[in-house]
Amino acid sequence: MPRFLSRAGTNIDDLERQLARVGSGENDGTSIFNTHSENYNDDDEGNDDSDAGSDNGNTNEFDRSKHAASESTPLLSAYSLQQQLQTPHGAGLGTVSQHKHKHKHGRKHRYPGSSSSSNVLAKAPTAAAAAATSVVFSTSGTGSAARKLGTWDGVFLPVTLSIWGILVYVRMGFFLGQIGVIGTIASFVCGYLVTTMTTLSISAISTNGTVKGGGPYYMLSRSLGPEFGGSIGLMFYAGTLLSGVLNAVAFVEPLLSNFGRHDGDIARVFPEGVYWSILYSSLLLAFCTVVCLTGAQMFAKASTMLSTVIIASTGMILVSFVLKQPFENAEKSIYYTGWSMQTFRENLWPELSPISEGMASETFGTVLGVLFPACIGIMAGASMSSALRKPSKSIPKGTLWAILLTFTLYMAIIVALGSTTRRQTLRHNFNVLQEINVFPLIVPLGAITTSVTSTLSGVLSSASILQAIAKDDLFACLAAFKKLDPRDNPLRAILITYLLSQLAFLMGDTNAVAPYATVFNLIMFAFVNFACLVLKLAASVNFRPTFRYFKAWTAFLGATGCFAIMLVVDMLSALTSTGVVVVLFLYVHYTCPPKPWGDVTQSLIYHQCRKFMLRLDVRKDHVKFWRPQILLLVHNPRSSLQLIRFCNALKKGGLYVIGHVIKGSGGFCELLREMQQQEEAWLRLIDVLGVKAFLNLSVDEREESGVRGLVLGAGLGGMRPNVVVMGFLNMRPGGAGEGHVDAS
Repeated sequence: MPRFLSRAGTNIDDLERQLARVGSGENDGTSIFNTHSENYNDDDEGNDDSDAGSDNGNTNEFDRSKHAASESTPLLSAYSLQQQLQTPHGAGLGTVSQHKHKHKHGRKHRYPGSSSSSNVLAKAPTAAAAAATSVVFSTSGTGSAARKLGTWDGVFLPVTLSIWGILVYVRMGFFLGQIGVIGTIASFVCGYLVTTMTTLSISAISTNGTVKGGGPYYMLSRSLGPEFGGSIGLMFYAGTLLSGVLNAVAFVEPLLSNFGRHDGDIARVFPEGVYWSILYSSLLLAFCTVVCLTGAQMFAKASTMLSTVIIASTGMILVSFVLKQPFENAEKSIYYTGWSMQTFRENLWPELSPISEGMASETFGTVLGVLFPACIGIMAGASMSSALRKPSKSIPKGTLWAILLTFTLYMAIIVALGSTTRRQTLRHNFNVLQEINVFPLIVPLGAITTSVTSTLSGVLSSASILQAIAKDDLFACLAAFKKLDPRDNPLRAILITYLLSQLAFLMGDTNAVAPYATVFNLIMFAFVNFACLVLKLAASVNFRPTFRYFKAWTAFLGATGCFAIMLVVDMLSALTSTGVVVVLFLYVHYTCPPKPWGDVTQSLIYHQCRKFMLRLDVRKDHVKFWRPQILLLVHNPRSSLQLIRFCNALKKGGLYVIGHVIKGSGGFCELLREMQQQEEAWLRLIDVLGVKAFLNLSVDEREESGVRGLVLGAGLGGMRPNVVVMGFLNMRPGGAGEGHVDAS
């Protein structure tokens, strides 16, 4: 057996089991050594937090400095690697049903299997997977696959139904009547260009690694860090919630236009009025909340059943343009000419006007703000990532096909409606698609059905995002929403989403809610593209997506397009929402404890530092730009605190390196462990003192040769010390009246 395996206290069985977990996506770590390292780091962080709290309550700054200095002395006991690696493998990794396979030599190996008859709860292995919602895995043959969703029911249908929202039924005539065929097509092209670029970025991130509960939030937080993930995740939660609210509010229009007591075309049953409209939206929201509480499977079944009605209504709309004969109804302001080039030319260019008398004229920005929510359902599949069998394959495939299908249908309806219906009808009758249909009842049924499915998607997706954010402990006020019920549903998150949606009904009608949904979702799209762009430009080695259609220019185009549309829709709302993102970013940065997710800024800093270090040529130095670059040799930090601070003030923006020689002899592994332990203590000392210094440690049997190595090897490229500072000899009283020399 190799020596390093026996030293680590592991064996072939444990190693293969860990590698199998990594390959199956059940472990976020890359090896057993990463798992042990993360456990050790988590313990240290907890100890550091408790120590810091104790210091803040009982000591002043000097005492903290002395305490950190005492930890930095060469007399510190070496950390026991054996104690660390003797931790049971898989501690904190959750429980995975396994069975034994016979090796060809007769040894038994344990692998995550699928033959056991028990169901167990697989939990996130480390803090790096804290955003993953728990999923019950069944290991009885096909149990696990049966409980998960595929591309069709988990991504394609939710995305298609979210994009194909109620706006196509209640606002398509409004779009054409205000900005014409050209403006409507251009608006949809701009919207779909942004959403397609964002989908390419989502596909790149989803094929780069494990995508877990929270979908886009998980992507952002693990790619850019907790600050970006938490702030943009909350904005996306708000945007998804408002998308559901938009569909619930718009649901009232076809309901009352067909079944209203005063204006109903089919039956006059339901009372009309502002408060009655809020009541009808509330009943729809309550129904969708109850369905969501039953879980993702019930949501998928409901979407599948209701999608048949939507497909039938959409097909009947397209067929009616061919079968319907020209007619007029002056009472309802209906002028249907059939296919006519003259009608198409009349409806070709924009003619902005007020919706009703006494109101301001519409602008391109206000129309675009109402139109864009018809393009923003692309995140529905990514938000269902915790319920997918293969997220990395299902999310790109299902989302792109849904985008292609819905865009084709939109273009067909725009051209057909603009070629058959006069502009007077498009402006004054928002129910035009029903009025010109050969089977009018199918249109309100499709509108009501798509409201239900989109509201279902909005409630469940936003609740999943909120639960994932709460589980990561980024915001203390959200701690109560990270728990799941016994069926793995985010019960509390669904309930608070329901309450917030009820309050949002007070905002007004469809045209009032739509711009806010547009701005919040555009912010999310922009930062998803920004995340991919940064990872691509930083050339991060951990960013290697298998999705080959993603490029840096697609992410840049998506991000800039999102910000441009936000400014066109509503500059004030765009700036306000951006300010909210900045406030949330700063809150997470200053209040959230460190997370072991990595931070993209470190990758960017490394990339830029390397580039400029190569450009810093020592042969071009000039005396006018000389500055002190100090190497301070310190033996005992207890007696050198003031000297460390003095050299920090002396450097004047130059390089500052603190050097220390660890004297010792022995095996390489023992000295390496001692050096790592002291390096951690020295870095804590530098943090406590608040000095801007680098650390350079050397291990040698003799001080002279160790110091020589420090002086000759400190620095890099054009940043090397040109001043060496050594401590003074301090005479201090000895035990029997004799003095002794202490070399600081």
